[in-house]
Amino acid sequence: VLVSEEAPELCKCGGSLRQDTDVLDTWFSSGLWPFSTMGWPDSTADLARYYPTTLLITAHDIIFFWVARMMMLGLKFAGSAPFQQVYITSLVRDAHGQKMSKSKGNVVDPLKLIDEVGADAFRFTLAALASPGMDISLSDGRLKGYRQFINKIWNVSRFVLMNLPTDLAVRPEMPKRDSLDLVHRWILHRMRDVTSEVDEALNEFRFDVAADRLYHFVWHEYADWYIELIKAPLQARGHERDHAVAVLLEVHDQILRLLHPFIPFVTEEIWQSLPQRPGDGTRSDESQATITLAAFPRPRSEWRDNKAVSAMALLQDVVTSIRTLRSEWGVPTSRKVYAIIESACKEDEDLLEASREQLSRLAGLEKLEFSDNVRSDPETVKRIVRNFRIHVPLAGIVDRGKEVERVKRDLAKLSKQRTALQSRLANSEFVERAAPEVVADARTQEETIGQRQAQLEQILVELGG
Repeated sequence: VLVSEEAPELCKCGGSLRQDTDVLDTWFSSGLWPFSTMGWPDSTADLARYYPTTLLITAHDIIFFWVARMMMLGLKFAGSAPFQQVYITSLVRDAHGQKMSKSKGNVVDPLKLIDEVGADAFRFTLAALASPGMDISLSDGRLKGYRQFINKIWNVSRFVLMNLPTDLAVRPEMPKRDSLDLVHRWILHRMRDVTSEVDEALNEFRFDVAADRLYHFVWHEYADWYIELIKAPLQARGHERDHAVAVLLEVHDQILRLLHPFIPFVTEEIWQSLPQRPGDGTRSDESQATITLAAFPRPRSEWRDNKAVSAMALLQDVVTSIRTLRSEWGVPTSRKVYAIIESACKEDEDLLEASREQLSRLAGLEKLEFSDNVRSDPETVKRIVRNFRIHVPLAGIVDRGKEVERVKRDLAKLSKQRTALQSRLANSEFVERAAPEVVADARTQEETIGQRQAQLEQILVELGG
Protein backbone atom coordinates (compact mmCIF):
# COMPACT_ATOMS: atom_id res chain seq x y z
CA VAL A 1 0.00 0.00 0.00
CA LEU A 2 1.39 3.38 -1.00
CA VAL A 3 -0.20 6.67 -0.03
CA SER A 4 1.12 9.86 -1.65
CA GLU A 5 0.06 13.43 -2.36
CA GLU A 6 1.64 13.24 -5.83
CA ALA A 7 0.93 10.43 -8.29
CA PRO A 8 4.02 8.11 -8.11
CA GLU A 9 5.42 6.58 -11.30
CA LEU A 10 6.62 3.31 -9.82
CA CYS A 11 6.25 1.37 -6.61
CA LYS A 12 9.26 1.59 -4.32
CA CYS A 13 9.68 -2.13 -4.93
CA GLY A 14 10.05 -1.41 -8.64
CA GLY A 15 6.76 -2.97 -9.72
CA SER A 16 3.76 -1.39 -11.44
CA LEU A 17 1.00 0.50 -9.57
CA ARG A 18 -2.80 0.22 -9.63
CA GLN A 19 -4.96 2.93 -8.09
CA ASP A 20 -7.54 1.68 -5.59
CA THR A 21 -11.07 2.18 -6.90
CA ASP A 22 -12.57 2.61 -3.39
CA VAL A 23 -11.35 6.11 -2.61
CA LEU A 24 -14.38 7.74 -0.86
CA ASP A 25 -14.27 7.49 2.93
CA THR A 26 -17.44 7.32 5.03
CA TRP A 27 -17.71 11.02 5.81
CA PHE A 28 -16.91 12.11 2.23
CA SER A 29 -19.68 9.95 0.78
CA SER A 30 -22.00 11.09 3.58
CA GLY A 31 -21.29 14.68 2.58
CA LEU A 32 -22.80 13.95 -0.83
CA TRP A 33 -25.99 12.62 0.76
CA PRO A 34 -28.30 15.72 0.45
CA PHE A 35 -28.15 15.68 -3.37
CA SER A 36 -26.75 12.27 -4.39
CA THR A 37 -29.86 10.59 -2.97
CA MET A 38 -32.09 12.82 -5.13
CA GLY A 39 -30.78 11.66 -8.51
CA TRP A 40 -27.86 14.09 -8.91
CA PRO A 41 -26.10 14.79 -11.24
CA ASP A 42 -29.31 14.48 -13.28
CA SER A 43 -31.91 17.26 -12.91
CA THR A 44 -34.64 15.16 -11.32
CA ALA A 45 -38.01 16.20 -9.89
CA ASP A 46 -36.90 15.05 -6.44
CA LEU A 47 -33.78 17.20 -6.60
CA ALA A 48 -35.82 20.24 -7.63
CA ARG A 49 -38.30 19.70 -4.82
CA TYR A 50 -36.10 18.63 -1.91
CA TYR A 51 -32.81 20.43 -2.52
CA PRO A 52 -32.03 22.66 -0.78
CA THR A 53 -34.02 21.88 2.34
CA THR A 54 -34.61 24.26 5.26
CA LEU A 55 -33.35 22.56 8.40
CA LEU A 56 -30.80 19.95 9.45
CA ILE A 57 -31.01 18.35 12.89
CA THR A 58 -27.88 16.74 14.33
CA ALA A 59 -25.78 16.42 17.47
CA HIS A 60 -22.73 18.60 18.06
CA ASP A 61 -20.23 15.70 17.90
CA ILE A 62 -20.40 15.39 14.08
CA ILE A 63 -20.56 19.04 13.01
CA PHE A 64 -17.03 18.89 11.59
CA PHE A 65 -17.29 15.34 10.24
CA TRP A 66 -20.65 15.62 8.50
CA VAL A 67 -22.33 19.05 8.60
CA ALA A 68 -19.32 20.97 7.30
CA ARG A 69 -18.74 18.43 4.53
CA MET A 70 -22.36 18.58 3.38
CA MET A 71 -22.09 22.37 3.25
CA MET A 72 -18.86 22.37 1.26
CA LEU A 73 -19.83 19.62 -1.17
CA GLY A 74 -23.29 21.11 -1.67
CA LEU A 75 -21.77 24.48 -2.59
CA LYS A 76 -19.23 22.81 -4.88
CA PHE A 77 -21.39 20.28 -6.75
CA ALA A 78 -25.03 21.35 -6.33
CA GLY A 79 -24.40 25.10 -6.49
CA SER A 80 -25.98 26.03 -3.16
CA ALA A 81 -25.91 25.17 0.54
CA PRO A 82 -28.04 22.09 1.30
CA PHE A 83 -29.86 23.74 4.24
CA GLN A 84 -30.34 27.17 5.77
CA GLN A 85 -30.45 26.28 9.47
CA VAL A 86 -28.87 23.64 11.69
CA TYR A 87 -30.49 22.61 14.98
CA ILE A 88 -27.82 21.09 17.24
CA THR A 89 -29.36 18.54 19.59
CA SER A 90 -28.10 17.44 22.98
CA LEU A 91 -26.29 14.20 23.66
CA VAL A 92 -28.15 11.82 25.96
CA ARG A 93 -26.11 10.95 29.06
CA ASP A 94 -26.83 8.80 32.10
CA ALA A 95 -28.29 10.11 35.37
CA HIS A 96 -24.78 11.08 36.55
CA GLY A 97 -23.93 13.07 33.43
CA GLN A 98 -21.60 10.41 32.02
CA LYS A 99 -21.57 9.74 28.28
CA MET A 100 -23.15 6.39 27.56
CA SER A 101 -20.61 3.66 26.88
CA LYS A 102 -20.88 -0.10 26.46
CA SER A 103 -17.63 -0.58 28.38
CA LYS A 104 -19.07 1.40 31.32
CA GLY A 105 -22.32 -0.53 31.13
CA ASN A 106 -24.45 2.64 31.34
CA VAL A 107 -26.08 2.39 27.92
CA VAL A 108 -29.85 2.85 27.89
CA ASP A 109 -31.87 0.88 25.34
CA PRO A 110 -34.59 3.27 24.08
CA LEU A 111 -36.84 0.38 23.07
CA LYS A 112 -36.82 -0.95 26.63
CA LEU A 113 -37.61 2.54 27.95
CA ILE A 114 -40.55 2.78 25.55
CA ASP A 115 -41.83 -0.56 26.88
CA GLU A 116 -41.50 0.72 30.47
CA VAL A 117 -42.87 4.27 30.27
CA GLY A 118 -44.46 4.51 26.82
CA ALA A 119 -43.34 6.20 23.61
CA ASP A 120 -45.12 9.48 24.40
CA ALA A 121 -43.61 9.83 27.87
CA PHE A 122 -40.15 9.08 26.45
CA ARG A 123 -40.55 11.66 23.67
CA PHE A 124 -41.85 14.32 26.06
CA THR A 125 -38.97 13.69 28.48
CA LEU A 126 -36.37 14.19 25.75
CA ALA A 127 -38.08 17.38 24.56
CA ALA A 128 -38.43 18.78 28.09
CA LEU A 129 -34.73 18.19 28.81
CA ALA A 130 -33.43 19.50 25.46
CA SER A 131 -31.98 22.82 26.67
CA PRO A 132 -29.60 24.48 24.16
CA GLY A 133 -25.96 23.74 24.89
CA MET A 134 -26.84 21.23 27.63
CA ASP A 135 -26.61 17.47 27.31
CA ILE A 136 -29.52 15.39 28.57
CA SER A 137 -29.06 13.47 31.83
CA LEU A 138 -31.62 10.71 31.55
CA SER A 139 -32.99 9.46 34.87
CA ASP A 140 -35.79 7.16 35.99
CA GLY A 141 -37.29 9.98 38.06
CA ARG A 142 -37.81 12.30 35.10
CA LEU A 143 -39.15 9.50 32.90
CA LYS A 144 -41.65 8.36 35.53
CA GLY A 145 -42.64 11.95 36.26
CA TYR A 146 -43.57 12.60 32.64
CA ARG A 147 -45.32 9.21 32.46
CA GLN A 148 -47.53 10.53 35.26
CA PHE A 149 -48.14 13.61 33.11
CA ILE A 150 -49.38 11.40 30.26
CA ASN A 151 -51.66 9.62 32.74
CA LYS A 152 -52.96 13.00 33.91
CA ILE A 153 -53.86 13.95 30.34
CA TRP A 154 -55.61 10.60 29.88
CA ASN A 155 -57.60 10.96 33.10
CA VAL A 156 -58.63 14.55 32.37
CA SER A 157 -59.72 13.45 28.91
CA ARG A 158 -61.88 10.72 30.43
CA PHE A 159 -63.50 13.36 32.63
CA VAL A 160 -64.24 15.50 29.57
CA LEU A 161 -65.77 12.60 27.63
CA MET A 162 -67.83 11.43 30.60
CA ASN A 163 -69.38 14.89 31.00
CA LEU A 164 -70.42 15.45 27.39
CA PRO A 165 -74.11 15.22 26.48
CA THR A 166 -74.84 11.75 25.08
CA ASP A 167 -76.42 13.20 21.93
CA LEU A 168 -73.53 15.56 21.12
CA ALA A 169 -72.19 14.58 17.69
CA VAL A 170 -70.78 17.90 16.43
CA ARG A 171 -68.70 20.47 18.30
CA PRO A 172 -70.95 23.27 19.64
CA GLU A 173 -70.19 26.84 18.64
CA MET A 174 -68.35 28.97 21.16
CA PRO A 175 -70.57 31.43 23.07
CA LYS A 176 -69.78 35.14 22.97
CA ARG A 177 -67.05 35.94 25.50
CA ASP A 178 -69.13 38.59 27.29
CA SER A 179 -71.76 35.97 28.15
CA LEU A 180 -69.26 33.64 29.86
CA ASP A 181 -68.58 33.32 33.58
CA LEU A 182 -65.25 34.33 35.12
CA VAL A 183 -63.69 30.87 35.08
CA HIS A 184 -64.35 30.40 31.34
CA ARG A 185 -63.01 33.83 30.41
CA TRP A 186 -59.92 33.15 32.52
CA ILE A 187 -59.07 29.79 30.92
CA LEU A 188 -59.56 31.19 27.40
CA HIS A 189 -57.18 34.06 28.17
CA ARG A 190 -54.62 31.63 29.59
CA MET A 191 -55.11 29.33 26.58
CA ARG A 192 -54.34 32.30 24.35
CA ASP A 193 -51.17 33.13 26.32
CA VAL A 194 -49.88 29.56 26.33
CA THR A 195 -50.55 29.16 22.61
CA SER A 196 -48.48 32.28 21.95
CA GLU A 197 -45.66 31.10 24.21
CA VAL A 198 -45.54 27.63 22.63
CA ASP A 199 -45.66 29.06 19.10
CA GLU A 200 -42.78 31.43 19.86
CA ALA A 201 -40.74 28.68 21.54
CA LEU A 202 -41.15 26.28 18.60
CA ASN A 203 -40.16 28.97 16.10
CA GLU A 204 -36.97 29.48 18.11
CA PHE A 205 -36.34 25.71 18.44
CA ARG A 206 -36.81 25.94 22.22
CA PHE A 207 -38.57 22.61 22.53
CA ASP A 208 -37.74 22.50 26.24
CA VAL A 209 -39.53 25.82 26.84
CA ALA A 210 -42.59 24.72 24.85
CA ALA A 211 -42.79 21.43 26.76
CA ASP A 212 -42.39 23.23 30.10
CA ARG A 213 -45.16 25.75 29.33
CA LEU A 214 -47.54 22.99 28.29
CA TYR A 215 -46.72 20.81 31.29
CA HIS A 216 -47.42 23.53 33.85
CA PHE A 217 -50.48 24.88 32.07
CA VAL A 218 -52.14 21.49 31.64
CA TRP A 219 -51.37 20.21 35.11
CA HIS A 220 -51.41 23.29 37.36
CA GLU A 221 -53.99 25.51 35.65
CA TYR A 222 -56.25 23.43 33.43
CA ALA A 223 -56.47 20.26 35.54
CA ASP A 224 -55.96 21.64 39.07
CA TRP A 225 -58.15 24.73 38.71
CA TYR A 226 -60.37 24.84 35.65
CA ILE A 227 -61.53 21.22 35.78
CA GLU A 228 -62.30 21.57 39.49
CA LEU A 229 -64.16 24.85 39.02
CA ILE A 230 -66.45 23.61 36.23
CA LYS A 231 -67.63 20.41 37.92
CA ALA A 232 -70.70 22.20 39.29
CA PRO A 233 -71.60 24.01 36.02
CA LEU A 234 -71.36 20.70 34.15
CA GLN A 235 -74.06 19.30 36.43
CA ALA A 236 -76.31 22.35 35.98
CA ARG A 237 -78.89 22.93 33.26
CA GLY A 238 -79.50 25.44 30.50
CA HIS A 239 -76.94 28.04 29.42
CA GLU A 240 -74.61 27.35 32.35
CA ARG A 241 -74.06 23.74 31.25
CA ASP A 242 -74.01 24.60 27.54
CA HIS A 243 -71.31 27.22 28.08
CA ALA A 244 -69.24 24.84 30.22
CA VAL A 245 -69.40 22.08 27.59
CA ALA A 246 -68.54 24.43 24.70
CA VAL A 247 -65.53 26.03 26.41
CA LEU A 248 -64.28 22.75 27.87
CA LEU A 249 -64.31 21.07 24.45
CA GLU A 250 -62.62 24.04 22.75
CA VAL A 251 -59.83 24.28 25.32
CA HIS A 252 -59.27 20.52 25.50
CA ASP A 253 -59.05 20.31 21.72
CA GLN A 254 -56.54 23.17 21.58
CA ILE A 255 -54.41 21.52 24.28
CA LEU A 256 -54.31 18.22 22.36
CA ARG A 257 -53.20 20.02 19.19
CA LEU A 258 -50.42 21.88 21.02
CA LEU A 259 -49.25 18.64 22.64
CA HIS A 260 -49.43 16.56 19.46
CA PRO A 261 -45.84 17.22 18.23
CA PHE A 262 -44.59 15.99 21.61
CA ILE A 263 -47.18 13.30 22.40
CA PRO A 264 -48.48 12.01 19.05
CA PHE A 265 -50.05 8.69 20.04
CA VAL A 266 -52.13 9.57 23.09
CA THR A 267 -53.30 12.86 21.58
CA GLU A 268 -54.44 11.14 18.38
CA GLU A 269 -56.34 8.49 20.35
CA ILE A 270 -58.13 11.09 22.49
CA TRP A 271 -58.79 13.54 19.64
CA GLN A 272 -60.53 10.81 17.65
CA SER A 273 -63.04 10.46 20.52
CA LEU A 274 -63.97 14.17 20.65
CA PRO A 275 -66.81 15.64 18.60
CA GLN A 276 -65.24 17.72 15.82
CA ARG A 277 -66.34 20.48 13.52
CA PRO A 278 -66.99 19.40 9.89
CA GLY A 279 -63.74 19.29 7.88
CA ASP A 280 -61.39 19.40 10.89
CA GLY A 281 -58.29 17.31 10.25
CA THR A 282 -59.31 15.99 6.83
CA ARG A 283 -57.76 16.14 3.37
CA SER A 284 -59.56 17.61 0.36
CA ASP A 285 -60.97 14.14 -0.39
CA GLU A 286 -62.55 14.16 3.13
CA SER A 287 -60.84 10.92 4.13
CA GLN A 288 -60.69 9.90 7.79
CA ALA A 289 -59.83 12.83 10.05
CA THR A 290 -56.57 12.93 12.00
CA ILE A 291 -55.20 15.47 14.47
CA THR A 292 -52.00 15.55 12.41
CA LEU A 293 -53.88 17.40 9.66
CA ALA A 294 -55.85 19.62 12.06
CA ALA A 295 -54.82 23.28 12.11
CA PHE A 296 -52.17 24.08 14.70
CA PRO A 297 -53.53 26.62 17.25
CA ARG A 298 -52.81 30.31 16.87
CA PRO A 299 -53.27 32.95 19.60
CA ARG A 300 -56.85 34.29 19.61
CA SER A 301 -56.86 38.01 20.30
CA GLU A 302 -60.57 37.97 21.13
CA TRP A 303 -59.82 35.73 24.13
CA ARG A 304 -57.76 38.39 25.88
CA ASP A 305 -59.31 39.30 29.26
CA ASN A 306 -56.91 40.81 31.78
CA LYS A 307 -59.71 41.54 34.26
CA ALA A 308 -60.64 37.86 34.40
CA VAL A 309 -57.01 36.91 34.99
CA SER A 310 -56.69 39.44 37.83
CA ALA A 311 -59.95 38.29 39.45
CA MET A 312 -59.00 34.63 39.15
CA ALA A 313 -55.60 35.30 40.70
CA LEU A 314 -57.35 36.73 43.78
CA LEU A 315 -59.56 33.65 44.10
CA GLN A 316 -56.53 31.37 43.71
CA ASP A 317 -54.57 33.29 46.38
CA VAL A 318 -57.38 32.92 48.92
CA VAL A 319 -57.99 29.23 48.19
CA THR A 320 -54.26 28.42 48.26
CA SER A 321 -53.78 30.29 51.54
CA ILE A 322 -56.61 28.38 53.27
CA ARG A 323 -55.50 25.05 51.80
CA THR A 324 -51.93 25.64 52.99
CA LEU A 325 -53.16 26.62 56.44
CA ARG A 326 -55.23 23.43 56.64
CA SER A 327 -52.25 21.31 55.61
CA GLU A 328 -49.84 23.00 58.03
CA TRP A 329 -52.20 22.60 60.96
CA GLY A 330 -53.20 19.05 60.14
CA VAL A 331 -56.88 19.73 59.48
CA PRO A 332 -58.44 16.56 57.96
CA THR A 333 -59.46 16.99 54.33
CA SER A 334 -62.99 15.83 55.16
CA ARG A 335 -63.42 18.47 57.89
CA LYS A 336 -65.07 21.76 56.88
CA VAL A 337 -63.78 24.99 58.45
CA TYR A 338 -65.11 28.50 59.01
CA ALA A 339 -63.32 31.48 57.48
CA ILE A 340 -63.64 35.23 58.09
CA ILE A 341 -62.13 37.69 55.60
CA GLU A 342 -61.23 40.94 57.36
CA SER A 343 -60.74 44.41 55.84
CA ALA A 344 -60.99 43.44 52.18
CA CYS A 345 -61.66 46.35 49.84
CA LYS A 346 -65.11 46.63 48.26
CA GLU A 347 -63.91 45.35 44.88
CA ASP A 348 -62.19 42.25 46.35
CA GLU A 349 -65.12 41.52 48.66
CA ASP A 350 -67.61 41.73 45.79
CA LEU A 351 -65.50 39.38 43.67
CA LEU A 352 -65.07 36.83 46.47
CA GLU A 353 -68.76 37.06 47.32
CA ALA A 354 -69.63 36.35 43.69
CA SER A 355 -67.30 33.31 43.80
CA ARG A 356 -68.52 32.13 47.22
CA GLU A 357 -69.67 28.72 45.95
CA GLN A 358 -66.39 27.92 44.19
CA LEU A 359 -64.32 29.32 47.06
CA SER A 360 -66.17 27.26 49.67
CA ARG A 361 -65.91 24.05 47.67
CA LEU A 362 -62.22 24.38 46.78
CA ALA A 363 -61.09 25.54 50.24
CA GLY A 364 -63.35 23.17 52.21
CA LEU A 365 -65.43 25.86 53.91
CA GLU A 366 -68.74 25.35 55.67
CA LYS A 367 -69.14 29.09 56.26
CA LEU A 368 -67.61 32.29 54.87
CA GLU A 369 -68.07 35.77 56.31
CA PHE A 370 -66.70 39.26 55.70
CA SER A 371 -65.89 41.71 58.50
CA ASP A 372 -64.03 44.96 59.10
CA ASN A 373 -63.01 44.06 62.67
CA VAL A 374 -62.30 40.55 63.99
CA ARG A 375 -61.44 39.93 67.63
CA SER A 376 -58.13 38.28 68.36
CA ASP A 377 -58.45 34.69 69.56
CA PRO A 378 -55.59 32.26 70.40
CA GLU A 379 -57.61 29.44 68.82
CA THR A 380 -57.89 31.33 65.51
CA VAL A 381 -55.16 31.17 62.87
CA LYS A 382 -54.55 34.27 60.76
CA ARG A 383 -53.04 34.59 57.30
CA ILE A 384 -52.42 37.76 55.30
CA VAL A 385 -53.43 37.74 51.64
CA ARG A 386 -52.69 40.91 49.69
CA ASN A 387 -54.22 43.79 51.72
CA PHE A 388 -56.62 41.76 53.89
CA ARG A 389 -56.50 39.03 56.54
CA ILE A 390 -58.09 35.59 56.65
CA HIS A 391 -59.12 34.21 60.05
CA VAL A 392 -59.81 30.49 60.49
CA PRO A 393 -61.03 29.38 63.97
CA LEU A 394 -59.69 25.90 64.78
CA ALA A 395 -61.03 25.37 68.31
CA GLY A 396 -62.30 21.81 68.59
CA ILE A 397 -60.83 20.91 65.20
CA VAL A 398 -57.11 20.68 65.95
CA ASP A 399 -55.52 19.11 69.03
CA ARG A 400 -52.72 21.60 69.73
CA GLY A 401 -50.73 19.15 71.83
CA LYS A 402 -50.68 16.49 69.12
CA GLU A 403 -49.88 19.06 66.45
CA VAL A 404 -46.95 20.39 68.50
CA GLU A 405 -45.52 16.86 68.73
CA ARG A 406 -46.07 16.25 65.01
CA VAL A 407 -44.33 19.49 64.02
CA LYS A 408 -41.42 18.77 66.38
CA ARG A 409 -40.97 15.31 64.86
CA ASP A 410 -40.97 16.80 61.35
CA LEU A 411 -38.45 19.45 62.43
CA ALA A 412 -36.14 16.83 63.94
CA LYS A 413 -36.28 14.77 60.73
CA LEU A 414 -35.58 17.81 58.55
CA SER A 415 -32.75 18.94 60.83
CA LYS A 416 -31.07 15.54 60.47
CA GLN A 417 -31.40 15.64 56.67
CA ARG A 418 -30.10 19.19 56.44
CA THR A 419 -27.10 18.46 58.68
CA ALA A 420 -26.12 15.55 56.45
CA LEU A 421 -26.37 17.70 53.32
CA GLN A 422 -24.41 20.56 54.91
CA SER A 423 -21.70 18.08 55.89
CA ARG A 424 -21.43 16.85 52.29
CA LEU A 425 -21.32 20.38 50.90
CA ALA A 426 -18.64 21.35 53.41
CA ASN A 427 -16.46 18.50 52.13
CA SER A 428 -14.16 20.01 49.48
CA GLU A 429 -13.51 16.60 47.89
CA PHE A 430 -17.24 16.09 47.28
CA VAL A 431 -17.66 19.57 45.79
CA GLU A 432 -14.60 19.23 43.53
CA ARG A 433 -14.96 15.61 42.41
CA ALA A 434 -18.70 15.00 42.21
CA ALA A 435 -20.58 15.77 39.01
CA PRO A 436 -21.77 19.42 38.90
CA GLU A 437 -25.37 18.21 38.63
CA VAL A 438 -25.04 16.21 41.85
CA VAL A 439 -23.53 19.15 43.75
CA ALA A 440 -26.21 21.53 42.46
CA ASP A 441 -28.93 19.07 43.46
CA ALA A 442 -27.50 18.81 46.98
CA ARG A 443 -27.46 22.60 47.33
CA THR A 444 -31.06 22.85 46.12
CA GLN A 445 -32.18 20.19 48.59
CA GLU A 446 -30.42 21.99 51.46
CA GLU A 447 -32.10 25.30 50.59
CA THR A 448 -35.53 23.68 50.25
CA ILE A 449 -35.22 21.94 53.61
CA GLY A 450 -34.12 25.22 55.21
CA GLN A 451 -37.21 26.98 53.89
CA ARG A 452 -39.47 24.20 55.17
CA GLN A 453 -37.79 24.36 58.57
CA ALA A 454 -38.53 28.09 58.79
CA GLN A 455 -42.20 27.45 57.95
CA LEU A 456 -42.53 24.73 60.62
CA GLU A 457 -40.81 26.88 63.25
CA GLN A 458 -43.37 29.63 62.57
CA ILE A 459 -46.22 27.12 62.91
CA LEU A 460 -44.71 25.91 66.19
CA VAL A 461 -44.81 29.48 67.49
CA GLU A 462 -48.47 29.77 66.47
CA LEU A 463 -49.23 26.50 68.24
CA GLY A 464 -47.62 27.83 71.40
CA GLY A 465 -45.05 25.05 71.37
